[in-house]
Amino acid sequence: MANRFPVVPQPRLSPRPSLHWAWIALSLTVLWWWADAQAADTLVLGRDVFIRQTPQVSGKVVKTAQPGETYEVPGRRPGKSQPFYILDEEGNLWVKIRVSEEQSGFVRTDLVSVAREEYRSPHGSPLLIVNLRPTGEGGVSRDLWVIQEGWKGTRKLASIEGRPVWASHGEWFICQVDSERPVKDQSVDRTVERIERFSADGRVRNVLAAGSYPLLNEARREVYFYRDVDDHGDPVPPGLFAVSVDGGGLRPVYPLPERYKFWKEDGDYFVQAPPPVLQPGANRIWFYAFEPLGSRVRFTVNSEGQFLELRRD
Repeated sequence: MANRFPVVPQPRLSPRPSLHWAWIALSLTVLWWWADAQAADTLVLGRDVFIRQTPQVSGKVVKTAQPGETYEVPGRRPGKSQPFYILDEEGNLWVKIRVSEEQSGFVRTDLVSVAREEYRSPHGSPLLIVNLRPTGEGGVSRDLWVIQEGWKGTRKLASIEGRPVWASHGEWFICQVDSERPVKDQSVDRTVERIERFSADGRVRNVLAAGSYPLLNEARREVYFYRDVDDHGDPVPPGLFAVSVDGGGLRPVYPLPERYKFWKEDGDYFVQAPPPVLQPGANRIWFYAFEPLGSRVRFTVNSEGQFLELRRD
C-alpha cells in the first residue's frame, strides 16, 4: 500500500542551542497545521488506552479504547482551529477527542495518532505506522509502530528519522533510529543516528551501524548511508559508507574530501545535505555535501566507490 500521506525527502534541520525554544514553537505550530490539513481522526495505536475526563493520569476513565479505533478531534470541522493539546504537570501531552455526541475526553499522544504515515509490507499483513507526535517539549517525534493481523497486535518500536524501507520479500525492513545519545558537539542539537534492521513483526532488531539516510541495495545486500560520527557520538572522517544487511562488513564507499561536510550552518539552523539516491541499473549512487562557503554539490560514484562526477547544484 502506498504511503497514506506522501513524504518528499527534505534536508534535516537541527536548531542552534541558543534558539531551541524558537524551534520548538515553530515545530509544534507546523505539526498542528499539517495535522489539520491531512488526518481525519485520532487513531488509537496502544492497547487498553484510557480516555480520561481530565488531562491527568489520575483523571476519571471515561472509556477504554482499543487499537484501530478512531475518534473525532473536536475543532476539526470546517472553520475550526487546530487540535486541543494540553501538557500536564508530569510532562505528558494530551489531546482532546470526542467520545460521543455528548461527551469528550483526553488521551495521551504517545498512544494515539493525529497525523501519521503508513508503510505496508510488500507481502503479508504487517503495517508500519509512523506517528507524527507532538512532544511535551514542543518538538515533533516520529514514533514507529508495527501493526499485525488486522490490529490484533500493535507494538511501538522506536523513534526514527525519515521513513522505514521494506525489503522486497517483506521479511524485514531498515530505518534510521534516534539513539537519544547526543553527539559530542555542543554547537548543534543533534543525537547519534543508527541504521537498524527489524524483523517484519518488530520482535528482532539489529544495529547495523551509526549513520543516517539508509539506502537499500538488495542486489548487493548492502545499505548505503552517510556517516560522520561513531556509536559514541565522536566525530569520524565523513563519507558515504556501506554495511551488509546482515550486519558487519562496514566499509567506506567514498570518503568526503577534507573541505566538504554533510552539515552546514544556515542562519538559525544547521542543515543536513539531502539523502543519497541509488540508480541500480547504472550502478550509480548520487550523494550530496556542502562546500566551506555553503554551496551544495552532488557526487556520483559507483557501488565500489569509483568516482564518476562532481556537480554543483
